[in-house]
Amino acid sequence: MIRFRPVPGLLLLSAAVFFSLHGQETSVSPVETISAESIRHHVYFLASDSLEGRFLGSQGCQIAAQYGESQFRSAGLKPIIRQGDESSYLQPVPVARRTPQAEPELTIRTPRGETKFLHGRDFRWLDGEILSCENKPLPVVFVGYGIHEPAAGWDDFKGLDVRNKVLVMRHGVPLKNGRPVLPAPLHEKYADESSWQAKVAAMMMMPAAAILVPANESLLKSWDDIPMQTGAPQTVLNDRSADAWSIASLFVVKPEIIGALLAGQRQAAPRPEAKDVTFLLAASFEDEDVPAWNVVGLVEGTDPVLKNEYIAVTAHLDHLPPRNGEIMNGADDNASGCAGVMEIAEAVAQRPFKRSVVFVLFTGEELYMALGSRYFLGACPVPRDQIIADINLDMIGRTDEANVSDRAHYALDTDNVQPKFKKLIREVNDRTIRWPLKYEIQPDNASDNLIFELMRRIPGVFFYSGHHPDRHQPTDDPDKIDYDKAEKISRLGYEITKELATQPIL
Repeated sequence: MIRFRPVPGLLLLSAAVFFSLHGQETSVSPVETISAESIRHHVYFLASDSLEGRFLGSQGCQIAAQYGESQFRSAGLKPIIRQGDESSYLQPVPVARRTPQAEPELTIRTPRGETKFLHGRDFRWLDGEILSCENKPLPVVFVGYGIHEPAAGWDDFKGLDVRNKVLVMRHGVPLKNGRPVLPAPLHEKYADESSWQAKVAAMMMMPAAAILVPANESLLKSWDDIPMQTGAPQTVLNDRSADAWSIASLFVVKPEIIGALLAGQRQAAPRPEAKDVTFLLAASFEDEDVPAWNVVGLVEGTDPVLKNEYIAVTAHLDHLPPRNGEIMNGADDNASGCAGVMEIAEAVAQRPFKRSVVFVLFTGEELYMALGSRYFLGACPVPRDQIIADINLDMIGRTDEANVSDRAHYALDTDNVQPKFKKLIREVNDRTIRWPLKYEIQPDNASDNLIFELMRRIPGVFFYSGHHPDRHQPTDDPDKIDYDKAEKISRLGYEITKELATQPIL
């Protein structure tokens, strides 16, 4: 069992009992117990100044995790995180703050020998987590133009195994007899000199170890201005297990490195071979542990067979550190979503469904590349192949400027994995809550549901307020939350969970 040091403000958690609706009259439908007033209580606690913005590693983040634990316990959820001989609601997440001790050195090995390259001079570590590629020889794969557009008839990754490999892309777009192969809009997108950024954004979500971007003329001209991750400590998921999933490291490399990789290889355009070629990055870091926990609780299903399948209902608990001395309270992002999960959990626990429902409050979503959700799926306390959907609440209490007239809310990513998921959500909403929803994908937005989709191909929905002016600002405060709307979106989350957890066949 996790033992915490005493922290100021911990006595506030005794108020949690007051907020519990567990034990209400059974004649009341569980969904009706999800109320704007209870959501208000949760949000005002989690987004109070005393919790410092709940940023990863802070005392306030620890208190927030304990608060979530108290809510799951009072609602009657089952603790499923094994801690020795006991079970806990708190899942320790191995997070480290890594400080570089020296500049990395790269060795390229081919049948013709090996060549060494220096960080800063020959290559620059631009982004991602170096944990997956440091101090071990890795195979290299050329991925052509690095374009994944199967609907348009082009996929450079078809038939390629990229797991734990170093991917090397080339700039440009495919042509045939001097003419574009891709439809005009896609051709223009990838023909642009900066299109490499869109390509690597997709590749970094693949289970590769690293991505090498050849420095084109523009990058060479601005070489000294390209940022390097060795300039400051980096917060990472320090999970070295076989099931760990790191974010691929991104390196910009000079032509000499590409030349070394191609030495003696068959130049089959657009994808040369990389036979007997290895990439070895020597790196040295000092790691400092950062305290972090997911909060996990289970409502076990009632059907003897279907209870072995799970619906995940999730939100992230953390927010951002102070900015210019101002606390980033994160009322909408994401105290509102956590409040919704707590309310849904309590409602489901009153009258369990046929399938089991696992509730998770993740740590490390903000700025830290979804540390908590990646670890949850890597060290999953339930059979992860039996999780059939994720209902993710990340900002449910505000409305962006585009939707002021009807207070519409975004239900994103519904058809990333399973196109029928959008249809299910629409039908459930139409016969229950009837809240205006928008399903268009906003490419600049992502949340923990994306990890379910990428790691395990589990369909998910991301309920999201949109880009309102207070997002990621010190002004994201509890008094600005639309609590009636947060109630309705939470009730919709309950109804979708109920649909998924009671249908005999999905």
